[in-house]
Amino acid sequence: MELLRGGPRAVGEIVRELPISQPAVSQHLKVLKRAGLVTDRPDGNRRVYQLAPDGLAELHAYFHEFWSQALADLKAAAETKQPGGRR
Repeated sequence: MELLRGGPRAVGEIVRELPISQPAVSQHLKVLKRAGLVTDRPDGNRRVYQLAPDGLAELHAYFHEFWSQALADLKAAAETKQPGGRR
């Protein structure tokens, strides 16, 4: 995903930047596509991938809610803790 932040890239371009095989990169991209985080389009005999803004917005909203709740729970736990480690 980091490599796609700069814009659309063909699978071959991505492979050249990573220490894994083309089939492994393609499998990762397939998973990201199924998750709605990237889209692809044909360009001649290659596939070009790019980040999917809507999918990323959903992921951002999920993590925002997740961490907001986790931090609220941590704050509540810290506020109820008594000196000496007792509640």
